[in-house]
Formats: sequence, C-alpha cells, structure tokens
Amino acid sequence: MMEEPTGKKGLSSRTRTLARVCIGLLLLAALVFAPPLFNVSRLQRHIAASISTSLGRPVRMDKVSLHLLPVPGFRLENLVVSEDPAFGSEPTIRAGKVEVTLRPSSLWRRQVELSSIKFEVDDNGSAPNLNLVRNAQGRWNIEGLLMHAAQVDIAPTAQRRPGPEPRFPYIEATGGRINVKIGEEKLPFALTEADFALWLPESQEWRVRLEARPVRTDTNVSETGVLRLEGSLGRAASIAEIPVDLSASWHNAPLGEVSKVITGSDKDWRGTLMAEASLLGRLGDAELKTSLNFNDLRRADFVPEKTLDVHVECSGMVNVTTAVVLSPQCSVPVSTTLPVSQVSATSDRIDLSAPRNTRIQIGSPGVSEDWLLDWARLFSEHLPPCASCGTLTVQGSVVYLGGPDGGRWQGRVEGTMPSAFDRTNPDSGRLGFVITGAGDEFLIEPVDLVPAGKPPLTLSGTLDKNGYTLALIGTATEAQTRSLEIAMPPLGEGLDKLLPDLFRDATKPARVNILCSRKWSANSDSKETCTTIPTELPPAKPRR
Repeated sequence: MMEEPTGKKGLSSRTRTLARVCIGLLLLAALVFAPPLFNVSRLQRHIAASISTSLGRPVRMDKVSLHLLPVPGFRLENLVVSEDPAFGSEPTIRAGKVEVTLRPSSLWRRQVELSSIKFEVDDNGSAPNLNLVRNAQGRWNIEGLLMHAAQVDIAPTAQRRPGPEPRFPYIEATGGRINVKIGEEKLPFALTEADFALWLPESQEWRVRLEARPVRTDTNVSETGVLRLEGSLGRAASIAEIPVDLSASWHNAPLGEVSKVITGSDKDWRGTLMAEASLLGRLGDAELKTSLNFNDLRRADFVPEKTLDVHVECSGMVNVTTAVVLSPQCSVPVSTTLPVSQVSATSDRIDLSAPRNTRIQIGSPGVSEDWLLDWARLFSEHLPPCASCGTLTVQGSVVYLGGPDGGRWQGRVEGTMPSAFDRTNPDSGRLGFVITGAGDEFLIEPVDLVPAGKPPLTLSGTLDKNGYTLALIGTATEAQTRSLEIAMPPLGEGLDKLLPDLFRDATKPARVNILCSRKWSANSDSKETCTTIPTELPPAKPRR
C-alpha cells in the first residue's frame, strides 16, 4: 500500500480548520461570559451621546438591555429626543422600543459606533412618534437637524472599514406616526403605519424613503391609499442651498376618503386618485411637477352610464423653506379636435400656509360639447343621445380672489349653442349665453330661448359651491318645454313632475314661472326640485 503524502498543502488545510474551531470556541465563551463584564450604565451614556451627536438633540432613555446575538446591540426603552425650545416643549421623537446594533469592531476600539437604529412599535402597541413643527417665524424644526448633520463630519453608512469620522447609522422606523404642528397646535393631518429609512450612501448625500397612510384625526377616515416618498438630500451651508431630488406618489386613494383628509368632510365624489410629484433643485428654489389622474370619476348620487377619467398636469417653482409656490399653473386636456384643447389654471403664487388667500385665474379659448356633456352626465341622468348633439362653444376666463373669510369670483365666460327647441334642425339658429362671476357665485344672464317676434321665454340662474338655481320665465307650449328639458339636462329631473299640471291643454301655450334648484350634495334631499304657479294666457281681445 502507498503511504498518503503530507505536503504543505495538507498541513495548511488542517491548520486552518483547527484555527476556525478555536476561534469559534473563543467566540462562544465570549458570548456566554462577556455580558456580565460590560458596564451597561456607562454604555447607555455612550449610546445616548452617540445618538445625540447624530441628531443634534438631547436624548434620554429609561432602560438599556444588552444582547450579543445575532449581532451585538441594545434594546432601548422609552427613548425621547428633546425638541428645540424655539418649536415647543413636546419631544421631536418618542419611541417605546428601539433596537440599536453596534459595529463589532468598535467594541475592540473601546468606542461605541452604531450600525443601525430601528424604532419599532413597543409591546403595548404604542407606535414611534415624530413631530414636524413650523413655528411663528416660518421655520421647521427639521431644519436644525439637517443643518446639524451638514456641519458634522460623518462617513458613509456602508463604509466597510472604520476611519477618523464615525459612520452614519442606518436609521429606520416601522409602524410609526408623523404629526404636523403649527406652533403649539397639532393639525388634524397625520401619517400612520409609516415605514421610514434614512442613510448616508455618500459623504455629501442622504437618501430617504417613506411609505405611510394619510389620515385625519377629526373625522372618520378609513382606506386612504398609500403615500410613498423617495429621494436624496445634499449637504450645504444653508437650508435654502440644500440640493433636493425627491419623488412622491399617492396611489389607490378613494376620492371620498381623499376629500375627507383634505377638507374634513366627504364632498360626494367617487373614483380613485393616482397622484405623482417630483421636486428637483434646491430647497429654496426647486422645480415642482405633479400629475393627477382621477379614474372612474363620478358623483355619489348615482352611477352614470359613463364615468370620467381626468388627467391634470401642474408645475411651478417652490421655496420649501417658506412654503411658497411661485408661478403655479395647471392644465386639463378637454378635446382632441380643437386647436387649443385644454382648460388652464394659473396664479402668481400660492402660500401653502394660507392657501385661502390665493388668486387663481381659470380659462380656456374653447372647449368641446362632448367634454361638457361628459361632465353633465355626472350630475344628471337626463341627457340627449349624442347623435343629437349640436356644436357648443365656450370660451373666456374667471378669476378667484381668495381671502381668509372666503373668496369671490370675477370674470366672464361666453358661449353659443344650438336652439334649445330643435337641436336636430341646423336652421333653427344659435343662442348666445353669458356667465359672470359675482362674489361667491356665478350668474347666468337671461338667455332668450325663442326668436324675436314670438312670445318671450328666458332662462337665467345662479351657481355657487352649494348648488344651482335655474329660472324659466315666459310663455311656452308643452312641446317646447319638453324640448327644453332634453336640451338642458339639469332641468329634466324636476320638470317631469310639473308638466301634467302646468299644461292642461297640450296644444295651447301657457305662462310659465318655474324655479328649479338642486344641491351638489349626494344626500337624499339633493334631488332637483321645481316649483311654479301656472297661469293660462288671457283670451285675445276682439278688434273694434
């Protein structure tokens, strides 16, 4: 038999295996016997100081528990990050449970260097809380955190080997809550179920990621979709100079719940919101772009044969530090056949801290009748078949002048439409109409519905944020009134109930004085109601 050779290669392999076994035994012994040797109280002070250095705020905690598996670290209980007194007394961050992991090499260098900080829901179900505060001077409490981090020399989070500067820890939170405060007043808006992450991939750049659900605390809000934010922030000498590249989205948000979050009440719109936004530039001068898609848009009153899909594009320059948007403008495509096919809304500026004071101009050089009829279908089930649609034109602009006690409208919209009594006859003539803004409502100036030389019949009305009122005054036959009912769908719901009593003889004209009104609400009492006092025409006097 041949004897097995024992070369350098075989000895080296056995030596390495033996070394691994010895190291494993030593580590096991360290894990068993080392914990009692650590001075946890001293390390607690070091941990608090390290977190305080990273955030630039005083930090305190009630209890620290050490663990060495699966990686060395601590569990902190009742962690509190104090607030800058300029923004109030409530803590910036409060968390009942925080998991902190250490970089193992830092233990051998007799210094505490954190690898990660994770804020979690504690055993009692309390979520970690973050307060975003804007004081009377217009400053945000997070500005101090950003500027502190910009002034401290910190190495990237993923840097493998230690250096002269400590490496920035990977900070994350799960199931958290983000509140917004103006001074000492906490707003009803909040983000819940928030998963947050912050790290430093490069020495001059932070990366941030957030996923949460918007809520409003002063009303009953259920499913509100998912809000996501991701991007980067740079380091600079001032807040306004910080580079920013952020993108955000709000997906699968039911419009009824969205209106509750934004306004505090259900505005009776149904459908789904898909919103996206981007912010690029510097915090003091960044380009903002947003895209809004309203899918299956309709009113809550009924389900129309056709819902609407509306796309809105907006842009502007925003100063994040002052919460002001300069030169905002939005556009809504409304036609594929007209040369200029959009409705636009513009403003000089929007102060996000006082949006009610905004001045907005809305206008269009022309919109198609199909687009207007699609919108009309959302408010009325009484619409003519599209085959009988004539050509309707609308152009003009109105201005909304906001104020703390409510806004007012100014401006003028003009248009023409086929004769209300015979839309299928191209020779029946066209009718002109004018709508003007007057205070908090719009006035539909009287429209002559019949040609000159015939008994007069006019339509007028008002529209405001609560609903509309239409007045039909003059002389008409039953056939003419029914034609008007088809041509102007909003009149269709209420006139049907009046016609039998109004025209006892269908062949004779009658004096009409009808007032129809309806609220925009989807409640049961929001159906259109019409009232009238019918009077027959006096008999013709014989000639002498």
